[in-house]
Parts: sequence; structure tokens; C-alpha cells
Amino acid sequence: MLADNSSSTGSSGRSPAGGPIRTTKPLKRGKACMNCRFLKIKCDGVKPVCGPCRRHPKEDECEYADGPGRSRTKALEEQVSRLEARLQELENPDATTPSVKLHDPYAQYHERMSKTPPLFIPPDPAPFAPLSPFSPTSTSSSLPSGRHWNTFSALKPTTEPTGTEEPSHLLIQNLLDKFLPHGAEFGFFLHSSTFRTNALLHLPFGHPSRPTPALLSVVYLWGVHLGPSEALLLEEHAFLTRAVQHVSTDLLGTHPSRVLHTLQAQVLLAYYFFRTGRFLEAKWQTGAAVSLALGSGFHKIRSANTSTPVTLGLTHDAPVYLDPPQTNLEEGERINAFWAVFVLHKIITVALEPPSNVCGALEAPGIQIDVPWPLEVNSYLDGMLSPETRGNATVRSFLGGVQSSLAGGDSTSTLVAKASILFHRAAHLTGQWTPNMQQREFQAFAAAFQTVNRLIETFRSHLPPITKHEANDPAVRTLILIHGLTDAASIKLHGIFAYADSASKQHCLTAARNVIQCGGVNLTDVGYLNPIMGTLWMTACHVFIDEVSRLRLHQASWPEPSTGGGDLTEEELMEHLRNGLNALSLYSEDNVLTREFYVIQIKTALLIEEIPGYQLTKVQEAFSAI
Repeated sequence: MLADNSSSTGSSGRSPAGGPIRTTKPLKRGKACMNCRFLKIKCDGVKPVCGPCRRHPKEDECEYADGPGRSRTKALEEQVSRLEARLQELENPDATTPSVKLHDPYAQYHERMSKTPPLFIPPDPAPFAPLSPFSPTSTSSSLPSGRHWNTFSALKPTTEPTGTEEPSHLLIQNLLDKFLPHGAEFGFFLHSSTFRTNALLHLPFGHPSRPTPALLSVVYLWGVHLGPSEALLLEEHAFLTRAVQHVSTDLLGTHPSRVLHTLQAQVLLAYYFFRTGRFLEAKWQTGAAVSLALGSGFHKIRSANTSTPVTLGLTHDAPVYLDPPQTNLEEGERINAFWAVFVLHKIITVALEPPSNVCGALEAPGIQIDVPWPLEVNSYLDGMLSPETRGNATVRSFLGGVQSSLAGGDSTSTLVAKASILFHRAAHLTGQWTPNMQQREFQAFAAAFQTVNRLIETFRSHLPPITKHEANDPAVRTLILIHGLTDAASIKLHGIFAYADSASKQHCLTAARNVIQCGGVNLTDVGYLNPIMGTLWMTACHVFIDEVSRLRLHQASWPEPSTGGGDLTEEELMEHLRNGLNALSLYSEDNVLTREFYVIQIKTALLIEEIPGYQLTKVQEAFSAI
């Protein structure tokens, strides 16, 4: 029976359980799943899940290398291959072709720069690496292309108008002679004669003995802007483009005066943008100048308080400080540099910001200005800055009523700084006023109001009169600015109460009349003035417009004859208004700030004018509402 059973089973080809016998063939090499290959066990090759993976599930899914999609292992292998190729590319950049090539938007610019002579490079290496206000705090910082931060340099010079490094020597002379006589009105604080001599040296553009490329480029721009040449005026935008480029990169260079000269270039560029009606750029350059002045510690020069030196950057993991001034003139220029930035900040802020926003970095908590008051730049050459001179809370002391103790009184530069402080302070205080103040807030406001008003009146009483000088004397331009800022501060302070308080109204009318009259000098003989004068004349014109409006309203209610404005008749008020419009008209001919926008024509029974200008437009719009 056993033999038969055995024979029958073998012949029938069935298993003892009655099922068919499955004979498995060995899988070809590489056909097993990834798990079985890793564990080195026999795989039956069943898809999608083989027998061993089905009987003993694992964390990794059953995958085959020859499947229709990429397996996880295959993807990892490909990633490793790509990383190895990229590593080889980075280690040997010249021997391989980059796997990713980015578009260079400045290719044309670099091509144009490569056709011009290179920037002068000093033969000796700089004692420390080029500095930037954006320098990293560690030499291990990561930068594109693996370049260390101290290998970056300033832009190479290129002058689009002439196709050479810079204008011809004769043209440079003409541009300097056009700008320097009026430079003080636009924030130029360096010694003019020394600057002119160094600028005219027959040395390459960027040589350390000459001013920095940024400063020269901005001065050339101003010379073109103020000059009469129509051909050069057509190239003004090209000069501007080059100036902006160098201002943004000169701090990366190795010029010994790059911090001071960049600061000067930023101040001049801010005034240029302000004068040409490009207010956003003006505020931008002003903010950059304030940051650079504070970051360089110029507000702590000659401080009576102990302070740690300002760290400008790091080189070879060692701190770098600003080089100490080598001469009295250099130290004086740094002092005057801070105050030029300070005045610019005050002027731009009041002119372009609403009263409630009249504040900024120089008023931030913790910022204490200790630098002494500025002197005339020639006074530093004469040794007027004694070694004992120290500053301590300079601005705060002035606002607190502390008088400066300089022999011979305040310098003209100091008077400009103090007038700008009062102008800014009055505008800031006005922005804090609200009719529904609480009792305590009102008492604090009233005390601050009286303090500022007393400061303005005291300061005005000590000002030298404008009539002491001839109209073509450069000092007249500065005195007109000082008196104008002081009177405008009075208008800003009392203007909000002029309708309700007769004393405030008289303050405004007197101050407005002073701003318009400019000391009685003939403005046609004065020359260029600080661009803020347009804003000051506009402020004064609004005082007369408001008073005429009030007077007409009063006459409509009370037909009896009456005078307005402290014995000023309507005809006298209109005469002052015409004088203000004439001043705006005179300076609108070459000042884009006063002619930037479309002008409306005003027709009234007493005044028919059509004068271009942004400030004129504002004044005329207000007058049309009378």
C-alpha cells in the first residue's frame, strides 16, 4: 500500500495536502527587494510586496530598484552623486562648468566699467581692512562666492558724460568755482581752500591725497546743477547716477578720509534731492548721514563724559577704531560735520514730516550729544579750539537755558544749529497739542510752551542784524537763514493759537513780516539760499492768508471799518503776501523745489498772479479759499 501510495502521489504531481507542487526558480541578480538585499535573505520577488516582507513587516516599505518609480534608496544615491559633483565644482571652479548659471543684470554696467582706467590703488596695503557701516561682526560670516568681507572694494570710477575717469581739469576748476562760493548754504563743512587745492591735484581719481570719489562726484554734480551750461545740464542725470554709486560704496575703499568725506557727500546729496523736489531720496540720504555720524561717534567728540571708543568693525578678529584727527583742522571738520548733519536732520524733518511725526534718531532715548558747538572752519586753523574745550549734553543744556561761554559770542555755525533746534522744537511741541488735553497734560504743555517761547525771544534778541552786511556778502545768506528759522519757530509755536489769542496772532504776524522782508536786502543780489527758505516763505505767506481770511469774515459780520493784524489793513496784508510770492517766484526759476508740480492760476479782485512753484501752488490754493 505504501508503495502504491507513493507511486500514485509521484505520478499525479500533487502534494499530500492535495494542492499543486510550486517549484521556485532562483531570482536573477538584482531582482530582490531592497529589504531582502539589505538583510541578505532569500526573496521570492513577488510584487508589490514579497513574501518575507509580508510575513515580517519592517519600517521600510518593500521596494524594488527596477520599479517604474524611483525608490527612496535610488533617490538618496542620486542626491549623493549630485552633492559630490557640486563639491567637485566648488573645489575646482576653473576646471568645471557651473551646473547653475545665474543671469547678471549688471553685465552691461561691468562691461562699461572694464573699458575705463582702474581706480587708483595705493602701493602699500591698508593698515586695516576696508570698513562699512554694514560690516559683519565676525570674520567667519558667510558671503556669496566664499569671499571674505574685507576683500570687497569701492566701485571703479566711470564718468558717463566724458567717457574718462572724471571731467577735464579745466572743467573741474569751473565746477568747483561754481559750487564752493555757495557750498555753505548746502551743508558744505570742509575747509574750502584745502578742498579745492586737493581736488585739483594732478593725481588719479581716488588717490588718498585727493578727496574721495564720492565727494568729488557730488561736488561736480552741484557744479553742473548751479552752472549756466545747457550742455552740462543735459548730463546732470549721468553725474547724479555716478555720485549715488560712489556714495554707496566709498566706505568699502581704503581712502584715509572715507568716513568724513562720505558724510560730507551724503549731506550735499540730501540737500540736492531736497532742492530738486525728490523728497524720498532726501530723507533717505539724511537718514544715512545721521546713522554714519552716530555710528562713527561724532556726537561724542570732545565729550566731558567718559565713553568707550566706537568700534567701526573687525579685522583679523581685532576691533578697528576711527583714526584720531591728525590736526586741529581735521578735528574741527569732524565737529562741524556732526552739526551739519544735525541741522540737515532738523530742516528735513520739519519740512517733510507732519507735526506729530517731528522726531527722529537724534531725539531717541539714550542719545546724548556731547560734541562742543561748532566754530567757523578758519577758527580751527587759528587754534580757537583749546585743548580744554569739552562738551556735555550740548543740546539739552541749550534747551534748558544754559548760555554758551565762548569768547566773542557764538559763531555763525552755532547760531544756525541753535536756530534749527528752536525751529524743530517748536514744530514738535505744536504736534503734541490737542484741544481735549487732560489737566496734567495741559500744564506740562503750557510749561514747555513758555520755555520754548522764552528761548526764541532771548535767542532773537542776541542775533546780529542782517543789515550789518552788504547784500552780496556770503554772511548775509547765513544770517537770512538764521533769522528765518527763528521767526518760523515763533510762527510754528503760536500758529495754533493765533485765531483765539491776540498776542499769539501778533507774534505770528510780526514773525511772518520778518521772514518775508529778509532784513530789507535785495534778494536778487544775495545769490543762492538754503532750500528750506522756500518752506519758510510759504509758512509766512499762510499767516497773511489766514489773517486776510479772518479779517474778511469779521467785516462780513461787522460792517464797521476795522483793521486787522495789529493796525495792518487788508491792503497792507496783501502787500506782504505779494512780497512773499515774489520771493518764491524769484527762487522758483532755478529751484525745482518751488516749481515741481502743476501750478494753478489765482484770480482775485486784488491779486492776479501766475507764478510757478510747489510752495506757490500751496500758497495760491490756500489763498483761493479766502
